[in-house]
Amino acid sequence: MGELHDTRLPVTVLTGFLGAGKTTLLRHLLRHIDAHRVVVVENEFGAARIDSELLDEIAPGMVRTLIGCICCTVKGDLRATFRSLIEARAAGTLDFDRVLIETTGMAEPGAIVETFCGEDDVASAFRVDAIVTVVDARNIPIDLVNSPTAQAQVALADVLVISKGDLVGAPAVQALSERLARANPMATQIVALYGVVDPAHVLDIDAFSRPRVVPVQPHVHEDFTSVVLSDEGPHDKRRVRAWLARLARARPYDLYRYKGLVNTPRRRVVLQGVHDLFTLEASRPWRADEVPRTTLVVIGVNLDRAALQAELEAARWVCPVKDTR
Repeated sequence: MGELHDTRLPVTVLTGFLGAGKTTLLRHLLRHIDAHRVVVVENEFGAARIDSELLDEIAPGMVRTLIGCICCTVKGDLRATFRSLIEARAAGTLDFDRVLIETTGMAEPGAIVETFCGEDDVASAFRVDAIVTVVDARNIPIDLVNSPTAQAQVALADVLVISKGDLVGAPAVQALSERLARANPMATQIVALYGVVDPAHVLDIDAFSRPRVVPVQPHVHEDFTSVVLSDEGPHDKRRVRAWLARLARARPYDLYRYKGLVNTPRRRVVLQGVHDLFTLEASRPWRADEVPRTTLVVIGVNLDRAALQAELEAARWVCPVKDTR
């Protein structure tokens, strides 16, 4: 059985710490796609709306502005904004193919993703295509030490865009790239000057829901860590769900992002998790050229790889014993 085509509209969450270059990247993207079919949700703190006005010059009438912190104080406004987009599209007053959200530098993208989880009208109409995080090559090493928000932005990324590399030089960019790969092995990386990124590398890539297999090795060199868990299995989906539910309830904000493939007796199951929200969705059967195996990547703080690995192994499927009496 093949994969089902997702007809929901893609949402790209563009995030990054203060001054990383998010608006520069967004303006570049809008100039190189059909901006008249893109809704931009711009989150600003101040009342001047400078960024919104700059974006509206490129995509007139397609910018929606939210003033305040999009991941907490105006989170309800974000959901209301998307409901208004549903209504406008149904009424034929607004025609668009995608939504780009630019967050403030202090926004935690995990809370934004929650808007598109669940079974309400917003989640039925929109899906997260990718979290794209812009990192300032000059300042991100300090930000990762001092700011949990910067850590979360890097940890949750599907794509990491390294900006301002010209200010630090090629060796420093390479060292940063290696550090980011240790911190988030699931993310692809792009080095960009002045926001110049091929739109095909950040839009319509289905990166948020697509599992990515990474080498099995621990990464423990940051204030937050990433660990790779792997086990032949097969695993019992119910046991895996119960384990993850216990973990998420006990430590929701120790977990930034977790995803991967679970080997169950009949097919692959795709895991997607952000903080205490996760899904386990049945996928296709394993192909003949694939080696069935459970591989999960967990990114967060205070992670004990040995304990997590043991809990994964404890969730293996047990063949029922038939009574032959």
